[in-house]
Amino acid sequence: MESQQKKGILLLHTGSPDAPTPQSVRQYLKRFLMDPYVLTMPFPVRAYLVHGIIAPLRSKASAAKYKSIWMPEGSPLVVLTGRFATALQQVMPQYRVAVGSAYGAQTVEGAVQELLQEPVEKIIVLPMFPHFAAATRGSLLALLDAACAKIDLTIPAIEVVPPFYAHAPYVEALCSAAAQDLASFKPDHVVFSYHGLPLKQAHALPTDGSTYTYEEQCEQTTALLIAALGLDRSRCTHAYQSRFGRGWLEPSLEPELVRLAASGCKRVALLAPSFVTDCLETLEELDLRARQCFMEAGGEGFLRIPALNDHPLWVAAAANMIADLG
Repeated sequence: MESQQKKGILLLHTGSPDAPTPQSVRQYLKRFLMDPYVLTMPFPVRAYLVHGIIAPLRSKASAAKYKSIWMPEGSPLVVLTGRFATALQQVMPQYRVAVGSAYGAQTVEGAVQELLQEPVEKIIVLPMFPHFAAATRGSLLALLDAACAKIDLTIPAIEVVPPFYAHAPYVEALCSAAAQDLASFKPDHVVFSYHGLPLKQAHALPTDGSTYTYEEQCEQTTALLIAALGLDRSRCTHAYQSRFGRGWLEPSLEPELVRLAASGCKRVALLAPSFVTDCLETLEELDLRARQCFMEAGGEGFLRIPALNDHPLWVAAAANMIADLG
C-alpha cells in the first residue's frame, strides 16, 4: 500500500547573526535594514543610511549586546525556536517541521527545500508573530513567495496561520505562564510591552486581510490579558519598546518605567506579548536595560515574565491552530 503523504509545517522567524561579533552583526544589520518592509524609504536613501552609517556605527555596540545574552549553543532566538520546533514535531508526528528565517543562516528557501525533500500534500506556515506587521509577517511571507518562485520543484498548497493574538489557547498559554510568577511577585503595577513600529506602519491596514491595525491588535491583546489574568486596569500600562527614531508608537517603555517609579510603584512586572520566543529584545533590552532603567529611577523589584518559548501550552496552542488548517 502506498504510504500517505505527510503535511509540512514551516515556522518562520526573523533570524539572528551567526555569531556575537561586529563582523557578523554588521552583515546581519545590512540584510535586516535593507529589507524594504523594514525601512520603507526609497532604495538609494536606505542603502546610504544602512551601508554608510547604521551598520558600520552600530555593529560593535550591537555585537556586545548579543554577546551578553548568547547561549552556549548559539543565538537564543535560534536555539529556543529549535526547541519549540522539536516539541511541536513530537506532538504532531504526522507532519514534518522545518524552520526558516528572514535574515539568518536558516533561510526561508532552505526550509521550503527541506520540506520538499519528500513529497508533501500541503505546507502550513506559522509566522512566529502573534500580530500582523509588514516588517515581520509581511516581509516573511514575501520571502516565502520569492522562495517558491525560485525552487524548481512542485510547490503544494500553502496555508498561513493568521495572526493569533486573540486565539483562545494562545491567550490561555500566556496567562498560565504568567499567573504563578505574578502571584508570587505581587507587583504594584504590570506593564505590557510591545515591539515598536513607525506610526505609518502601525496604522496601516494589514495586507493579509486582517481587520485591525498593528496598534489595535496590540491594544486588544493587552485588554484580553488584563481580563484573563483578573488584573486591575488602573494598575496596568501599555507601552512600546525598540524605538528607532521619531514618529514611532507611544508611550515608549523606558520613560514609562521612570514615571512609574517616580509615582511610587516600587515593584513592576512586565509582559512582552509580541514575542513568543526570547531574543535580544527580551533578554537584553528588557531583562538588562529596562530593569536597570527602572531600578535607577527608584524601583525596588522588577520581574519580566519569560516568553513562551517551548512551553507545553504554547506548543499545544500552535498545534491547535495548525490542525484547524488541516
